[in-house]
Amino acid sequence: MKITPEKNLQQKLQDKDYFLKETALFTATGSYSANLETGCCFVDDMGRSVLSLPSDYNVNFQTALNLFVDFKSIWIHFQNCIKGSEFVEDLEMIDHNDQKIWMRATGKPLYDDVSGRVVGIRGVFTSIDRYIRQGKELAETAKIIEIQNERLVHFAHIVSHNLRVHSSNLELTLETFNSPLVGTDEKVFKSYLSDISNNLSETLEHLNEVVTINTHEKSKEPVDIESVFKSVLEDHRSLLEEIDVSLKYDFSNLSHVDYVPTFLSSIFSNLLSNAIKYRDSSKTLKINVKTKNKRNNKLLMFQDNGIGIDLDRNGAKIFNMYKTFHDNEDARGIGLFLTKNQVESLGGNISVVSEVGKGSLFTVKF
Repeated sequence: MKITPEKNLQQKLQDKDYFLKETALFTATGSYSANLETGCCFVDDMGRSVLSLPSDYNVNFQTALNLFVDFKSIWIHFQNCIKGSEFVEDLEMIDHNDQKIWMRATGKPLYDDVSGRVVGIRGVFTSIDRYIRQGKELAETAKIIEIQNERLVHFAHIVSHNLRVHSSNLELTLETFNSPLVGTDEKVFKSYLSDISNNLSETLEHLNEVVTINTHEKSKEPVDIESVFKSVLEDHRSLLEEIDVSLKYDFSNLSHVDYVPTFLSSIFSNLLSNAIKYRDSSKTLKINVKTKNKRNNKLLMFQDNGIGIDLDRNGAKIFNMYKTFHDNEDARGIGLFLTKNQVESLGGNISVVSEVGKGSLFTVKF
């Protein structure tokens, strides 16, 4: 039968091989098979591309299992498949570059036409890594927002309480001026007014800082970490010169980070101020600051050998507002609260490891 040009064109347009290849390419889908009689395994070119496997990479039962993070789980699936069961599962795999990738994999038994027994397994696997990671990022973001909202509600209650206290004290003090005052009384009440004014200004300043952190547009830019740290050291020069201190820093593992410069400066300033305030006066204050870039996690680590914090008693409230854990007259309990808000507002987190008498290690994940 003669095929007309029009017919030939239609066959080309309906070429199944073309559509299969394009679908596999578009969805990053590979296929595999395993021969139970010979032990041979096969992964097609797209599958090898998805997993970055070289063309000469020998795929067998052992090396195939090494491609899965939880190889015990996939082994159970394969065992069930040999017994006649099918599976569709989301699995975390490891490519040839040791990068973890989420896949949706299927497995179906292949039966011998004569004996009817299972002689092989075959299936496909599709990269769903982007969707899994986006889902995790959304979940983490939602969790951070929930925590921030809880902390802001807590902050609102505290500030509201403090403002009421300052207002009441101001009213009572002003009422006193309605009565005749002798010289000494007038000096005392003027002192009260000064204290109330200072406390009120401090509370409003804290309110402004927290509101700014959570509502101000955060414009990130490449920041030289060492440059910011040296600037903070310069701001604290007078305090550092008054004490016995040994300070080391190393930002070679992560010299720059996309961040809000004022936030990084504030974080350094609060951590440094706390190290100075809560030092052990019987020994040299040792401060060690460094950065790490570990498995795509950008970390800042700030360690001191101060008096430390009892985390068993105070760990749950260490980053809460107006919480202090030592009898230090300069303590306000606002620095770590603001630091945590700044770090988390940019999608990071901060943690602490501390032991009484041995010091503290704060780790900021950018």
